[in-house]
Amino acid sequence: MNTIFSYTTLLLTGVFAVNHHATAQLQPMDDAQMEQTVGQAYIEMDTRLVDDNKISRITFGQSVKIQANADSLTLGAGYDNGVNVGTDFNANNISLGYIDTATNTIVPFEFTNPYFEWAVDNTATASKNNMMGFRIGFEDAKGVLQGDFTNFSGNIGMTINGNATSLFTGAGGSATTNRATHIGESTGSCNEGVDCVSLANIQSLEVGNSDGSAGTADFFLSFQKNTLNWGAGQTASKGFFMNVPTSTNLNVTNSASSTGRLATEFIDRGVGRWNVAPTP
Repeated sequence: MNTIFSYTTLLLTGVFAVNHHATAQLQPMDDAQMEQTVGQAYIEMDTRLVDDNKISRITFGQSVKIQANADSLTLGAGYDNGVNVGTDFNANNISLGYIDTATNTIVPFEFTNPYFEWAVDNTATASKNNMMGFRIGFEDAKGVLQGDFTNFSGNIGMTINGNATSLFTGAGGSATTNRATHIGESTGSCNEGVDCVSLANIQSLEVGNSDGSAGTADFFLSFQKNTLNWGAGQTASKGFFMNVPTSTNLNVTNSASSTGRLATEFIDRGVGRWNVAPTP
């Protein structure tokens, strides 16, 4: 994996006056002094109740800009009597961010305040520490996510032919959030090349609000025993779930490559990470 990244953090620290005779002791501050104190915690922890679950979160006060590549990513491989029956998520040449080949500059993927959280059954009959799921998310995320996708579990909030979409089990298959191979119009029947395409056609996704105006708080990866409500309208189905809000639109009848790959390396090494397109 090749990674180029930078980050800034805000740390709240104490300042102590020291001289060669004595070291100052901690002293309480009055209300006037507190009002003049400004800072942000590096790590924040909180807990909330959602339905029958207690959800705890650790948030890291960071801003991250990254351009990273991975050869492949496979999650949730399933086996039945030793036979591989599919994977929840599978993709090659995964990338966050891209390179603008018109200016030879990196356009990073940006995260603000990443967090890790977990859900525990909070019902009266629940056994102690009965974990229901966990996830990784961000208070704000924006940038280009790329990959050669084979299987996808979760939700891709793009549009096709200007219409809302669903993931499908295959051409002519049923709508699903688990191990999908195609994506098409929600009201369609996944007629490939008309209202539906293979995920192989979706190589780049602009992560952010649906209108493309800003980042999003809804980009996350999670694992859960059953369908789980994480709050704030964020619900994930059983198993691995990746939620990708995006303003990307694919017009099937005009072009099946309108979500083509952007450059993620400065030199074309023939490994599928280079493209002359300067912008998404």
